[in-house]
Amino acid sequence: MTDFLPAIFLGIILSFTIGPVFFTILEISVTKGFKAAVFFNVGVVFSEIVFFAIAYASTSSLLESIQENPSWKVLGGVLLSFYAGITFLGMYQNKEEANQYSFDPKSESPNIIKNMIRGFLLNIINFAVLVFWILVVANYGPGFQDTEYKMVMFFLVIVGTYFSIDLGKIYLAQQLKSSLTKNIIKKIKIAVNVIILIIGIVLIFKGFLE
Repeated sequence: MTDFLPAIFLGIILSFTIGPVFFTILEISVTKGFKAAVFFNVGVVFSEIVFFAIAYASTSSLLESIQENPSWKVLGGVLLSFYAGITFLGMYQNKEEANQYSFDPKSESPNIIKNMIRGFLLNIINFAVLVFWILVVANYGPGFQDTEYKMVMFFLVIVGTYFSIDLGKIYLAQQLKSSLTKNIIKKIKIAVNVIILIIGIVLIFKGFLE
């Protein structure tokens, strides 16, 4: 059982890592509701499974490629910036969107598939998460060589911890929902996408400067 204690710690780190997904989950919870945020997070978990599979299959060779080739950072930055730009464009084309928010939980009917895909795509374009899983597999994988299923269990504990903490974050965001005005909600959405855009631009600059 002690073999999996580091996995709990890593799950906590993954959940509280400040990045696009961290802010977007909170924003969706406030603007779209609990269900939408949960299914967005399910999409994120699916992308974590993809990253883990890639990391498990490649480990050190892929990590070396990402670290030595700055084009990975440029690509990640471009994709994040594109995501933020598309979101801003959607907000501009639908100026009445802010008036459509409802604080009535009974009126929530989130598009489950859309939110899952959104969560999957936003996390899958963040190469920092792939680096995280490569480091996890590289550091802990050798200790589980004799029993490979333990590495999978290690992964499940990380993701389970991550998902559980995120459910708590979504719930807390919901408690604040009733005290927020529509104007504040719109500002939250703008702020979240500005942060994503800044992260994307920083990655692009880092890639070109290296």
